[in-house]
Amino acid sequence: MSLEVLLNDDVGELLGSWPTEPRVYHRGTTDLDRSVPLSLLDAYIDYGLLSAQYVAVVRDGQAVHPGRFSRDGALLPEKIRELVDEGHSVNLREAQRSIPYLAQLSSEIQRETGYPNHVSAIITPPGKQGLRHHWDQFTGIIAQLAGGKRWPLWCPVVDYPMDDYLSSPRMWSPELQEHFETSPPDVEFELAPGDTLIVPRGWVHSPHAIGSATSCHLTFAIRDRPWLWLVQQLVELAVEEQSFRMEVPPSAFTKDLENGVRAARSMVINFLGRLDPATAAARIRETAVSERT
Repeated sequence: MSLEVLLNDDVGELLGSWPTEPRVYHRGTTDLDRSVPLSLLDAYIDYGLLSAQYVAVVRDGQAVHPGRFSRDGALLPEKIRELVDEGHSVNLREAQRSIPYLAQLSSEIQRETGYPNHVSAIITPPGKQGLRHHWDQFTGIIAQLAGGKRWPLWCPVVDYPMDDYLSSPRMWSPELQEHFETSPPDVEFELAPGDTLIVPRGWVHSPHAIGSATSCHLTFAIRDRPWLWLVQQLVELAVEEQSFRMEVPPSAFTKDLENGVRAARSMVINFLGRLDPATAAARIRETAVSERT
């Protein structure tokens, strides 16, 4: 069980060259569809089996205050249903924390890619929209389970956003909103059950449900590891050397930081020059397949 469950295709090429442009796969019906139908997600809502901290309710880009559908951290299923009837979209975030099948699949994907990930289940009433234009800091693998959804996509306006750097909430402006509202998408897809869409990080999207049936899809948020992450892991191996654990004198930050920076740079260069690549690779690989974010 791996990415093949989402794509129903050989993933070797994908793993060798991570996508930078959107693409659609027609996976058909797989274990994913049989294991996580819309009826199962409805049951998790109706029986209050999810933590309210992982539930978001949104309509046309406006989020509903959690107090309208939860109390003391517990979901109020009847309130969720009222909001859905009013046209709100429900986002069950971190679904892998509650649904065993998704927990297993999420772990398998991380072992296969070295990328941590989480899963969101999004349920949208017919013809309605949850979030509006935005981009993500991760690659989204969108598996449509029920109903239909139209995905207009625009080319990135920032290069390789990561964490808070170049994030959509920080960078968004009225000018950007006007631009995307008045500009046709660069590409557009209509997803039906059995379709999977890959949205690389940075691509702007504004999906909405189509047709007469409730739309439900899973977003596998794959947190691509940039080269900066690998560099950070290499440097963090220096913790085992005493010289790196010694304190920096306070005066270095107030009087002579430039010399301190030179000294630190020399220490890092010296350390990396002595580092055994094979040993470092083995340790970093273990972190990549097990670390959770």
